[in-house]
Amino acid sequence: MLMIISSCKAQNTDSNDFKKNKKIERTTEKFDSWTYYTQRQGSEYVFEDHLRGKVRQFGGDNGSEFVEYARKNNELYGSYKEFYNKTKTLKKIGRYYYNKFSIGIWKLYNEDGYLIETIDKDFPYKNYPWEKVEKFVKEELKLDLFDKNVSIRRYVSDKTNIPVWIIHYKVGSNIVFIKINANTGEIIKKGTNPIIK
Repeated sequence: MLMIISSCKAQNTDSNDFKKNKKIERTTEKFDSWTYYTQRQGSEYVFEDHLRGKVRQFGGDNGSEFVEYARKNNELYGSYKEFYNKTKTLKKIGRYYYNKFSIGIWKLYNEDGYLIETIDKDFPYKNYPWEKVEKFVKEELKLDLFDKNVSIRRYVSDKTNIPVWIIHYKVGSNIVFIKINANTGEIIKKGTNPIIK
């Protein structure tokens, strides 16, 4: 609750206050809307960038924010960026696991480019972090993380407030699922479900 209140306060802070405090992080990154609108096909613009891999941009219509996903084919992680529609300045930036979830530090900026909030998406999973899940999947389950039949998600349970990892993978005509308590690393549920066609 305190984080929500303090982030709301920061959003209402006058941009002159940010300028006075030289230690506040600021971004000057802007969305290239001219290229986007002249190159997009339908509702999105997709292109290859030698540094970032496949880039997919969409949004901007009817006042919506511009969104960009980028990821190289041989990497598990990609980048996410969101830009304000009016000013084209960077609004939000972070990384994601290509299969399902946000990772690492995410940053939120105001329309003048000043940092107003950082969120550590990995914090709830610090006792059983991604590295342990990756090792478990590769070494114990002997699964390929790039296999489209392997899916990993994470969430904090609404009922118990426990952070959870869920691994799904296909075996024959079934989906195997494993649920791991991220506080203890303990497998709390394992089972199979038939694939519904």
